[in-house]
Amino acid sequence: MRKILYPTQKKLLYALIGSSLFCQWPAYAAEDTAQEQSPAEHAQEAAADSQREFTLDGVEVTADKTSEDKGYVAKRSTIGTKTDTPLDEAAQSISVVTSEQLATRAVQNLDEAVAYTPGVTGGPYGRDATRGYSYATIRGFGSGVNSTFTDGLRAPVGMFATTNTDMYGFDRIEVLRGPASILYGASSPGGLFNQVTKRPPTEELHEIQLQAGNNANRSAALDIGGPVRDDGKLLFRLTARTQEQDYEQDYSNGKHQFIAPALTYKPDENTSLTLLANYQKDDNKGNNLGNRRIYSSDDALYGYSSSLFTGEPNYDRFVREQKEIGYIFEHKFNDTWSLTQTARHTDVDVDYKYIDYTDLDADGRTLNRSAAYIKETMNADTVDTHAQAKWSGGALTHTTLIGFDYMQRDYDYRLGTGTAPSLDLATMNYGQAVTTPTLTSQSLSHMRQRGLYIQDQMKLGERWVALIGGRRDWYEEDLSAIKQTANTGRAGLVYHATKELSPYFSYSNSFEAQSGIDRSGNAFVPTTGRQYEVGVQYEPTGKSARFTAALFDLRQQNVLTTDPVDNNYSIQTGEMASKGLELEANLGPFKGLNLTAAYTLLDNKVTKSTTTSEIGRRGQGIPRHSASLWADYTVSDGKMKGLGFGGGLRYIGSRYDYYNTKKFGGVIVTDAMVRYDLDEWRLALNVRNLFDKFYDTSSGYAGEGRTVLLTATRHW
Repeated sequence: MRKILYPTQKKLLYALIGSSLFCQWPAYAAEDTAQEQSPAEHAQEAAADSQREFTLDGVEVTADKTSEDKGYVAKRSTIGTKTDTPLDEAAQSISVVTSEQLATRAVQNLDEAVAYTPGVTGGPYGRDATRGYSYATIRGFGSGVNSTFTDGLRAPVGMFATTNTDMYGFDRIEVLRGPASILYGASSPGGLFNQVTKRPPTEELHEIQLQAGNNANRSAALDIGGPVRDDGKLLFRLTARTQEQDYEQDYSNGKHQFIAPALTYKPDENTSLTLLANYQKDDNKGNNLGNRRIYSSDDALYGYSSSLFTGEPNYDRFVREQKEIGYIFEHKFNDTWSLTQTARHTDVDVDYKYIDYTDLDADGRTLNRSAAYIKETMNADTVDTHAQAKWSGGALTHTTLIGFDYMQRDYDYRLGTGTAPSLDLATMNYGQAVTTPTLTSQSLSHMRQRGLYIQDQMKLGERWVALIGGRRDWYEEDLSAIKQTANTGRAGLVYHATKELSPYFSYSNSFEAQSGIDRSGNAFVPTTGRQYEVGVQYEPTGKSARFTAALFDLRQQNVLTTDPVDNNYSIQTGEMASKGLELEANLGPFKGLNLTAAYTLLDNKVTKSTTTSEIGRRGQGIPRHSASLWADYTVSDGKMKGLGFGGGLRYIGSRYDYYNTKKFGGVIVTDAMVRYDLDEWRLALNVRNLFDKFYDTSSGYAGEGRTVLLTATRHW
């Protein structure tokens, strides 16, 4: 039911929308300037309004904090505190890629989801199309493979038996920048990615989606859900997707199936239990990365096409099967205490065969090759339980969190290697028989991590918000003989200078387990991260907009470096530092227009090492400058109503290879989108890397080539 606003009320609302301390929003034109009307005239105006729409896209009219984020701008998140907290009360850099952003850009994987996010750098291997892993770094540290969480729980990893859930199964992606061990245990100092699973909706949802694109890409998806019972106590959702596509290298293609059922039971307003499960299978043939190679002058294949396939079409294959089941339980005991428990069990199996080349004979055409066969299994159990108390003491109001999390992972890796017939590069004599190597080596690993943490968020009046927390971790892994403990903590302070402007300061640290021993036989201690950050957040009142700026000094310490006494050993005196500036803006300046912009200045380099030549070395593939801008506009009335179009620019600054012997120039990658809404259907055309920019990511792999995707989505 729409609420009718009389002209006087509209004038007031327009005036509020059109004002801003930060910049001026174009106010909607007032529909009348006459003096106030009589009740009869009000009734006549209301009748006219019932015949036409009145919408305010992207404007938050109510203060309902439980409603989902709309548009491009998120205002709340749990990722930074594990409590439902407004972003302007978090003393740490957080970005949220909303569901509308994911849909508008037709995001297919995690790297695409965070491509317009500050502080994030795409991985040095380009797009790992075959296996689908993300190698993106945050503030120059970590990798998406090891820094990804789902619903606040770590996504377990093996060598190749690593979770990689279909992006269609997620509602939004959250990026937490900076050390986060206080809440999440052993983790990269750069930060983490959190994928938020689609949950059963309270209202009926029906969506089907068909996609087709270049490289024979075709897919079909289904997303349905809603109440099962009239009383709304039982809700369901079913999300599924199937896909087939070719990859950029010859003889490389893949098939993909994904299904994720979910069920929520709410016996009363204080209790909720959501069951989440998913099954996914990826069957990929051909190149083990599915991405284009760039052969340098010192490579045996220098001068050959980047799409050259050096394996065997009937041998190279990567099959991954993933199964997960878990739950989210929430219960509110009273106005003070509540409890949340999130748990998940994961099974991943991998069967992986590939051929790699070793060298090229003197004849310039005989490529010698070897064969490998890998079988992996990984299963993991992860659970996080925390109690929350909201209470007051004197002038302070508190939100206190006490929690315990646990993760155990069993991992079995088996490898076999052998010979493979050579490939004649002149005749490309594919089809030769390859003997599958016997699995001769095996690695069995059991890892267990336990963490106990406490955190307190304190408010003093309307201006001050403080946070302090600490954690104790116990980490064990038998394969590397690791048995380590770590203490981490953080503190932060936010000052609401106005209702819109909030500067903040924070300190945080982290740890990662470190295997190995020094020359005296002493086990290494964990590497540590520590960060100082100062920033400011600006959220104009009553507008769909959020602006942030952050300055940070982040250092990873206890890094291994060569022992100057005995080069066969290492000592933990190395240090890697990242200092920088991050700017981000997400806004809907006027009806139908969405904008997102980001800029990063990042100085990431080795600052301490026993090898003098390493000091000052920049991180591989980490640009000093990077920036992005995305804009899209949808016509809201007239003959062209429903037509939308937009595009984006992504600037990747100059960067170096691992040894800093090669420097790669900066590049600009262009994306584009056009769509049309017609009744229940939306038709969209998305093109990534519109001009097919060819560039080296820093490790001999090219960035993703042009991808074209046509999407038809129906909602009813």
